[in-house]
Amino acid sequence: MTIEETTGATQASARGGFRKRWKSILLETGRSIVDMDTSLRCAGVAFFGFLSLFPGIATVVLIYGLAADRENLADHAGTFQFVLPDLALDIVTTQLDRLISQPPSALGLGLLISVTIALWSGSRGVNALIYAMSRVRGEPDRRNFLVALLVSVGLTISGAIFLIVALVTVAGLPAITRLLPFPTATELIVLAIRWPILLGLSIAVVAALYRWGPDRHPRKFRYIWPGAFIASILWMLAGVVFSLYVENFGNFEASFGAMTAAVVLLLWMYNSALIFVLGAALNTQLEFHDRPDRRGLLKKG
Repeated sequence: MTIEETTGATQASARGGFRKRWKSILLETGRSIVDMDTSLRCAGVAFFGFLSLFPGIATVVLIYGLAADRENLADHAGTFQFVLPDLALDIVTTQLDRLISQPPSALGLGLLISVTIALWSGSRGVNALIYAMSRVRGEPDRRNFLVALLVSVGLTISGAIFLIVALVTVAGLPAITRLLPFPTATELIVLAIRWPILLGLSIAVVAALYRWGPDRHPRKFRYIWPGAFIASILWMLAGVVFSLYVENFGNFEASFGAMTAAVVLLLWMYNSALIFVLGAALNTQLEFHDRPDRRGLLKKG
């Protein structure tokens, strides 16, 4: 056999091994999602996320008002319609309009109450998400109550900061381009970079969730970023697809009537949670294929 033939056979074998490895990883990822009670846990995430939505909105209004005009907040929130169906976005904007119409003095005590409720219900949702990720990994959470509470609250706060920064990024850059005398080409570039920025922020937050959420070992970055990247991409794409489906094909009003907006928002939260757990399951299978000893160790744990 010539050198060229040997090289070609080696490359073909490598390609076959690569395809076989990823086929096995994807099958095991799907199986782990189906076998565990992932669907039920993600429903819990959606429920507690829904509970934290309105106090969370109040908190965002109050914090946003410290640095910008609250009157513009409802308009800025509309820029997220590419990932959130209009029916669900209506709930958010209606609540925003109600809060913005109140004088700041009337919202003083509401800040403390809203933050408390948002942190409690939001951390409960994060707890449910952490448990779902731990289940697909097969690794029990050995942390005590206080540490687990601090982790869930910290991740909840990180998520809230992400939403505020994302809002400023997506809605703030267009405002900057209107104020500054940018050439048309520069303005288009500035407006275009907000979406990669939003994707980067999403990857960072999801990676933090995978890194510090479950009580997992080892915490190597190569077993964190693939799932964070894919989950963030899928989350944005799923938001667009779900919005198009709701607006053009899904006849939710006929089935749910006045509850349609709430049901759509819950479904969106459920889909988001499922995607994040899917990313965690992918990371787990990547680690298992690189380190088969971890699979047996975690099953024993």
